Amino acid sequence: MKKNLLFLIITFYCVNVIFTQTSNNPIKKSTILFTQESAATPFNYNQYKADGVFWGFMPNASIASDAAMNQWVTKVESHTSNSKYYFGRGEFDWGWKWMIDFMGDPGSYWAKNLNGDDIHWGNAADSGGTYNGQVHSWMSHHGPDFLEWLKYQADRMTLAPVTHMMFDSQTSATRTLHWLGGDFSIHSMNGFRAYMKNKYTTQQLMDLGISNIDNFNYRQFLLNRGFTLQSYRNQANSIEGNIPLYKDFVYFQRQSLNDVMEELFDYIDTIRPGIDIGATTNVVEPRGYIFSDRLTYLAGEYGHPHDAATSPSTEPLLHYKAAEALDKTLIYFPYPDAFQALYNRNSPRQARAWIAQAYATGSIFTIPGRVWIGGSNTWDTGWENFADIYEFVHDHSELFDDYKAVSNVAMAYSVYASLLEGGMAGSIKARQTLDYLITRNISFDLKIFGDPDRPITPSASELAQYDVIVHDSDIQYLTSEQNSILNTSGSNIVSMDNANDILGLTSWKINVLQNNQWINYLISALPRISSEDPEAPYVLHLINRKYDASADNAQVHNGVSVQIPSAVFPKTIVAAKLHIPGEQSVDLSLQTDNSGTITLNIGTFDSCWGMVELIHDNTLSNEDITLDSETVSFYPNPANTSIHIENFTSLDISSVDIYDIQGKKIINKQLESAEIDVSVLTKGVYLLKINNNSGDSIIKKMIKN
Repeated sequence: MKKNLLFLIITFYCVNVIFTQTSNNPIKKSTILFTQESAATPFNYNQYKADGVFWGFMPNASIASDAAMNQWVTKVESHTSNSKYYFGRGEFDWGWKWMIDFMGDPGSYWAKNLNGDDIHWGNAADSGGTYNGQVHSWMSHHGPDFLEWLKYQADRMTLAPVTHMMFDSQTSATRTLHWLGGDFSIHSMNGFRAYMKNKYTTQQLMDLGISNIDNFNYRQFLLNRGFTLQSYRNQANSIEGNIPLYKDFVYFQRQSLNDVMEELFDYIDTIRPGIDIGATTNVVEPRGYIFSDRLTYLAGEYGHPHDAATSPSTEPLLHYKAAEALDKTLIYFPYPDAFQALYNRNSPRQARAWIAQAYATGSIFTIPGRVWIGGSNTWDTGWENFADIYEFVHDHSELFDDYKAVSNVAMAYSVYASLLEGGMAGSIKARQTLDYLITRNISFDLKIFGDPDRPITPSASELAQYDVIVHDSDIQYLTSEQNSILNTSGSNIVSMDNANDILGLTSWKINVLQNNQWINYLISALPRISSEDPEAPYVLHLINRKYDASADNAQVHNGVSVQIPSAVFPKTIVAAKLHIPGEQSVDLSLQTDNSGTITLNIGTFDSCWGMVELIHDNTLSNEDITLDSETVSFYPNPANTSIHIENFTSLDISSVDIYDIQGKKIINKQLESAEIDVSVLTKGVYLLKINNNSGDSIIKKMIKN
């Protein structure tokens, strides 16, 4: 029997009111989340330095039960009472039993194939199965009660003090239409009729073969033209599959889902105003993408290549780059086959580089402390394999939050190309282009060009900031307006057919070397900069792209160095420190040539991940620093016990502040003479902020022997 949408358990009313008044919890890029709640034990919280639980499922089949919900609410409170996040999770596929309980006629809400049959899950989630006489099937998001069912989920979810909300995974008509032979359910057919009537004139409809829109039924329309379920499925994977009216059908399904979700988000704001909301959606394959500004973050569960020879794969970077292009943090975890492959090979540590690559490009890879490997099977991978990676992120959170890529190349990405190929990983050409750029350490941003139904385009001024805009043959799918903006951007536009021209047109490129030979394909160098604080250190992430299967660890590379041209970052780099998970941080020596290019000597690199913190000549504290135009010098440098400041009297020097390369003030000393005692300092690199009585300052680097 259908439940009352406004039904709230009075016992939890006060809890709900309290949490509607709390402030939001924005998703920081250093956030650490358990994938599975079963792994979120007190011990693991401490080991992983975790911030909360991402897959925050309500009871599998009993959200209508007050007793079951009481237990769930208590469980959520046990997390949030310790200031941890708990992402309440609304559902499509996993919540099929909820829908059966809620709907008066659940059978009419299953997606139908061209034969009019329900599209079953088979052996997918929950291994298929039946519940209350209904077979587990794919959902149609059409019909008047579907939105009400989603609202009901929100009502039940907010009985608990969830800190965030996420809806997974839009496995609805936007998917079944091209994968599984539908959706030709009655609600979908009624909606498509209204969509076509609104979009086209009577004459246009007649030209499309629709003589009477008022009794138009798309399923019958295709059957009358000789389509069978098999012939439809053979052609439906691509938007250009030569199925009459198919483009309209695709765009209708997508728009209707977006409309439903937008109304749901509006409703949520009436019961939990301002709560952070995310949705599992694939940015680079747009059938189900939710075009909503209300989404504060994105969630993803995609295919993740797991071949040991190419680990970490560059393919997930297309998702990470797309999320950064939309300025939304992506919370990510692979489909179960990825970890199932590692389980079969007993190679859990191969995933260390997967985690590193995600965080190094601004996305969050949820903790694989216990992972779903298909069916009802999970795998406890062991905290000792990954905890140091997450502790590393936690300990250096200030070098992740608010950071963005530094790029002088843009990659033009065509959404329509993905619609043509029907996959969820972006087009083949796009993946090839991305791999070319990554394996040569060409730092780039993804620029998204939408399909003809939603032709979003970067502005010409946005594109003009890049030295080069790279495109592949997918550019043929851009609209004339998109091409016009691209061509008037003023940047150099280079086809991948002439990829060798890219380097000659860029103002800089970072290179990783081994014994003075480029090894960019072995180690990626990903520069990032704070978008909020110009005084924050710069960061260069080093991702080891090679995995040693025999040792279940990263491959060892000796004699590694990194060259950073002066044009990469806006300010002069004066010191560098290498951070590696589970190891002590070390100062790196800097060598600068006549062009200003800095060479960092890394030496042996045997980790999946290294992060170089780059201190520039304005990175000390939040104090205002004005550099004096007069030259200040001191000697000796390197120093042993003391240094002497030249022109001490004429420059009216008053004091000196000495900082370590992480910006921590070590010494603050008022000066009466030009001599400064540095004997108490340990060996390393320091920054001296030398101040005069006029309030001016200058920064100098000092090396202590």
